[in-house]
Amino acid sequence: MDAEKYFKEAFARGRLHHTILVEEGDEKTILLFAQLLFCGGCKKGLDEFSEIVRITPSGSSIKIFQIRELEELVALKPFSSPWRLVVFEEAEKMTVEAVNALLKLLEEPPEATYFLILTDSPSSLPPTILSRSVQLSWKGKLKRKKKKLPQPEGIKKREDLKRYIEDVICFLRDWEAVKYGNEPLYFSPKELNKVALKENKIINAFDDLVKIYSISDRSNLSISKKFIKNVLEGLGIV
Repeated sequence: MDAEKYFKEAFARGRLHHTILVEEGDEKTILLFAQLLFCGGCKKGLDEFSEIVRITPSGSSIKIFQIRELEELVALKPFSSPWRLVVFEEAEKMTVEAVNALLKLLEEPPEATYFLILTDSPSSLPPTILSRSVQLSWKGKLKRKKKKLPQPEGIKKREDLKRYIEDVICFLRDWEAVKYGNEPLYFSPKELNKVALKENKIINAFDDLVKIYSISDRSNLSISKKFIKNVLEGLGIV
């Protein structure tokens, strides 16, 4: 899904998701989003917007103390604008603890706050983040090898289970992208069209997949596979 196109159409319709992930996003991405959010598409520079909060790696990673500080900030109303924009740069460098803390914000985001997550490696982020964000590409259609829809029979160990859940979540996101006339990031349209998903089941499926993923390190593998099969059957994938 092309980020620039999505931004402009979403703002025009007044239907903007509170958490947006942009692959290969950069300063131009932040600038365009800020211009649309704060002044309806004006030509101001980034230094003219005071309600932008940038989260960057502290040393080699984005750490939990940065998310804790962010929690305190977003609990307050923006001072100089009706909105606040939080930008995560190099988001793939978040620690596990930081990710877990961030999820609580994304599950119940402050009304006045939008989150813009920039990363060159979406697949490095856990599905808990992917499932709660709209995934976009700043450079449009990327040249990458498209995935094939995986089969649960290939799950032999816990690492297989995690990768499988990640692939299914990416599949669901791509399916939604195609449905609304946008480019998929991970799967070819031909692969996506093999499945007639039950659209009304997708939100619950996301939640179920994330729950299974979050306990995969300590859950019984055979039981987790049964839960996965139930989720897929509910979606109409198997």
